[in-house]
Amino acid sequence: MENTRLVVDRTLTAGDYVIFGLMLLISLLIGIFYAIKDRRSSKGTDGYLMAGRTMSAIPAGISLSVSFQSSITVLGVPNDVYLYGITYLWSLLSMVLAFFVVSYLFVPILFALKISSAYEYLDMRFHKSIRLLTTSIYLITNLLFMGVNIYGPAVFLSGATNIDLVSAMLTTGLICVIYTALGGLRGVIWTDVFQGSIMIIGMLSVIIRGSALQGGFGKVIEIASASGRTSANYNADARMRYTFLGITIGMLITWIGIFGTNQAQVQRLLSVKTRKQARIALGVGIGGMCIYTTLAVLCGLVASTYYSECDPRLAGCLKRPDKLYPFAVFSIFQGTPGLTGLFLACVFSSSLSTVSSGINAMVTVIMADFIKPYTSWSETNYIRVAKGATLICGCCALGVGFVASVKGDIIQLGVGSVTAFIGPCLGVFLLGTLFSFANIWGALSGILCGFSAGLTMFFGSTTLTRPYYLNGFLNFTSEKCPSDCDFSVGPNTTYVTISQQGNSTFVDDLRGIENFYALSVYYQSLVAVVATVVVGIVVSLFTCGWKQRNRVDKNLTSSLNDATVLVWVANMYRKSSTEHYG
Repeated sequence: MENTRLVVDRTLTAGDYVIFGLMLLISLLIGIFYAIKDRRSSKGTDGYLMAGRTMSAIPAGISLSVSFQSSITVLGVPNDVYLYGITYLWSLLSMVLAFFVVSYLFVPILFALKISSAYEYLDMRFHKSIRLLTTSIYLITNLLFMGVNIYGPAVFLSGATNIDLVSAMLTTGLICVIYTALGGLRGVIWTDVFQGSIMIIGMLSVIIRGSALQGGFGKVIEIASASGRTSANYNADARMRYTFLGITIGMLITWIGIFGTNQAQVQRLLSVKTRKQARIALGVGIGGMCIYTTLAVLCGLVASTYYSECDPRLAGCLKRPDKLYPFAVFSIFQGTPGLTGLFLACVFSSSLSTVSSGINAMVTVIMADFIKPYTSWSETNYIRVAKGATLICGCCALGVGFVASVKGDIIQLGVGSVTAFIGPCLGVFLLGTLFSFANIWGALSGILCGFSAGLTMFFGSTTLTRPYYLNGFLNFTSEKCPSDCDFSVGPNTTYVTISQQGNSTFVDDLRGIENFYALSVYYQSLVAVVATVVVGIVVSLFTCGWKQRNRVDKNLTSSLNDATVLVWVANMYRKSSTEHYG
């Protein structure tokens, strides 16, 4: 039986380089193909940025599923399974619930408007200033997120090969920018389909190969169960990072915001022919995300079994917990040429799909919100500007990536700013669709308060020293770790009961605002949504919103808006009164 070593040879073979290089080359060729195919298209910017609104539901849905599946999912979720268990699997429930909300609340309204930018709705419903404010915040936060997604996998590649960090970022980043600029949305979508397939193959290879080394998947579950990693955390304390309520409720808000209001995802729903196809694309996208999430969790279970009797951090082999999963993968694929390259292709596919989708979405809102409304150029010139803007946005994202390589805390800023934006953006859309009395002053006050609340919570949490008991870490052991890292741990050795880390009794020493900062990151979007909606409602009512509610175009509000609810309540009251008094 093969052994799993804590010190492994991470040198890539020629086969690894070939597989990784083919992924980049095919992605580039797809962009070139659609650039040539659509060079004589008469659909102008609508064809370049919206795929002519003729995409089929299946590829649009697959692209939707991978456009937010960054390396955070491929690398981060398996790592968290080792640290916290499979609680994250409950996010599947929140995804399914999000489908029904987005499908029946946002899709009918946004699709009927035939818009390109999701934030055009805010102009129609409230005022141009709300649209431009939301678009500006989106561009800034998305740019930070793109830079982080370029930087993260490049660090992984440079650590696994002899390629330096700058060369890794330039190579992958420029290829991504080039095929995005050449192929437009159609090229990005089909590249996403290809890269999504690579992601599935890469994660399956980890599961299959890792399970085989451990004596079968049943053995993996047995070891993972013994260490507590197959159990979810049902603790009701909202300050714990991973809990059932945090994942289901917090992630529900996040997924609704992503699928219903985030430009990259909305753009795919608007690129198909009919509203029915938009709903099918949404279903395919969420179904795809459920598959990716499940595979990522299973990868985490497989990897965790390799360290069930010796944690590499406690052995002194690793200093950071976010390196646990990549370390395990190199152990699993050691001695199998080509599989490590496949895993690298999987990691970069997840990143490139997010970056290309993000850049394309940024260019679309720049054209729709900042350029087209104020110019009257020819379609040819608009396409040239759009391609130029793609190159500029891509280079700016690369610049953010380089800054991240020097100043590491920008990674937290990039991820935190996006999650802080999703909440207030969803909040202002809910104000517009559900409350006919919401006006510009309520929307403006709400989104500013929501964004401030989200950022306050984020920055407060980064400066707070969280007590150990709130981390929710599972137990780890070093009972079979020798004095150095160069040793082997047999995959089928007898499991040793892990000793309890930390004290089971504790004194809750958090006070006042610290308890707010200590809330799980999964509640961040919820806090921002509540702040946006509550402040928006109050300010709207105090600025004559109720008197102006009948002026709002009914096509811009949901059938479940406040007027419908109030009429229903009134009818129920009259009915009960009639029955009571005869």
